[in-house]
Amino acid sequence: MSQQLDSTAIDQVRELVMSQLAEEKLAGADCPAVALPKTVNIHSLENLYAGRFRFRGQMETASIDDFVRYSTGYAAEGTRCFINADKMRAASVFNLGTIDDPGHADNTAVLALKRTAPYSALLNINGDRNSQKQLAEWLEDWSDYVTGFSADGEAIDAKKAAASVRKITIDAVRSADYEDQDFSGKRSVMESVEAKSKDIMPVAFEFKCVPYEGLEEYRFKVRMSILTSDSPVLVLRIVQLEAYEEEMAQEFRDLLVEDFKDSAVETFIGVFQA
Repeated sequence: MSQQLDSTAIDQVRELVMSQLAEEKLAGADCPAVALPKTVNIHSLENLYAGRFRFRGQMETASIDDFVRYSTGYAAEGTRCFINADKMRAASVFNLGTIDDPGHADNTAVLALKRTAPYSALLNINGDRNSQKQLAEWLEDWSDYVTGFSADGEAIDAKKAAASVRKITIDAVRSADYEDQDFSGKRSVMESVEAKSKDIMPVAFEFKCVPYEGLEEYRFKVRMSILTSDSPVLVLRIVQLEAYEEEMAQEFRDLLVEDFKDSAVETFIGVFQA
């Protein structure tokens, strides 16, 4: 029993000593704090004061203009903006500080561009297999952004293109050749399948839209393929999508670099993590 009391007393003395050492260190802190016994945890008293002892927080937006306006408004010496063009994101850090005088890096602004509704619709249908009805309805829904083209390069209104898609028919022609000789025989069967429409058939489309708020309008080239079976299956595919994505990333990067050109915000290509 006495051994247990001695052990408890030793723990209490240790906590008191640790608390006293912590209090001495905290006496010189800018923000008041206390060390409480029992595992000696540090508890900030900032919430008991009328105001905070330093400004910190994170602003998030999808608007390039608002991101730039906020970043330049709160920019101080050493403010840096890190641009991740591949993910169409950027982050400004206002209290990064320097190597000799580092900051907490917890006062930031984050820009994350969102795809517009038309661009999202285009990406959602890219590579999908659609029935005649599904593709025709998609063309009608987004007719303000779509222009069809025939094999001869003739422009076709989106609603007319949708009508021709609804009228696709599959023609199948089967032929058989037979040859019979004294010591040999040969038979060949050939089948050709062709998709036709009573109207001018579109083979490709152009989809015009602004992919992200703040960027320029892009003209996406879209190729249409028809998979022939009992009923037609239609597939739209964006031509060289990766090239468009690289172009958008470059435009995004150039926009931010230019917007921060004459400000206190220094730009970097990359991602920062404190």
